[in-house]
Amino acid sequence: MTFIKILIYKLLNKQISNIYNKRFDNYNNTPKGVFWNSKLSQDLRLNIILDKILRIAKSEEFSIADIGCGYGRLYEIIKERNLDGRVQYYGFDINKNLINFCKNNKDFENVEFAINALPFKNTDYVVMSGTYNLTPTNNISLWEDYIIKNLTNNWKLVKKAMIFNFLIKEKKEINKALYYTELSWMKRICENNFGKIQIFKNQLLKDDITIVIKKST
Repeated sequence: MTFIKILIYKLLNKQISNIYNKRFDNYNNTPKGVFWNSKLSQDLRLNIILDKILRIAKSEEFSIADIGCGYGRLYEIIKERNLDGRVQYYGFDINKNLINFCKNNKDFENVEFAINALPFKNTDYVVMSGTYNLTPTNNISLWEDYIIKNLTNNWKLVKKAMIFNFLIKEKKEINKALYYTELSWMKRICENNFGKIQIFKNQLLKDDITIVIKKST
């Protein structure tokens, strides 16, 4: 990667973090505080990801790295579903204020949070929910390069599967700071860089896809 691209990606991270700081200051630890339209849509996306993991893991214990963890809603769901006894959870976000909130949350025991865009060690499952939807740029090619870079870096630390979601439309676009991918493009990029993928849609989330990429054994 060129020095210029490194600087550009750092600038994107800073811009994203600043946007979330303003939002979190206004709405705190609520779905709106991290740009979700509603608790229903936020929780549905997270439960879909968690269900995909449970289908792969079966009855085994496992670890999760939650990239773009926000205020830790995925871990709250893990606890609500009484799965915290078999899940080792790690939360990562590029936003310092969100990570500090999670670290100071008394309900988050025996879990780790850190300021980063990828795990600090190999983890069974690396997940991202809405992590690459909000963009500070209108340059689609730049944003897609940023996405591919981050997915590739995280893939290196996956033991079993990487699972993430995206907004989709028939044609790629950035609209009101939201990035919408195109299904065949995303499929081609993932298969070229990572291998065979599975794509899932939910009838309640018409503009969403969830992608599962398993590590070959």
